[in-house]
Amino acid sequence: FLTAEDACGGTMRGSSGIISSPNFPNEYHNNADCTWTIVAEPGDTISLIFTDFQMEEKYDYLEIEGSEPPTIGLSGMNIPPPVISNKNWLRLHFVTDSNHRYRGFSAHYQG
Repeated sequence: FLTAEDACGGTMRGSSGIISSPNFPNEYHNNADCTWTIVAEPGDTISLIFTDFQMEEKYDYLEIEGSEPPTIGLSGMNIPPPVISNKNWLRLHFVTDSNHRYRGFSAHYQG
């Protein structure tokens, strides 16, 4: 049983939108484990542009699949460069440990 506060992730469709860590712009929860899948029209690619990024270096991270290189691991306090998918999907996996919480991330995607 998940409360709305714990629920995170899901499938995002449509040509554009915003994905943020739980609770953003406040601190994310400890022990979060969220997966979002962005699905665009067949033949389209997806651009993911970060507008905010702040996580505990190494211990809390965002992993992105579906781009070049095939898996990107992001952590720390710097806003990452845009990520471009190589097919019509991107998967984001956000994981946090049991201490130190930061603001997390927010990103805008477009197909």
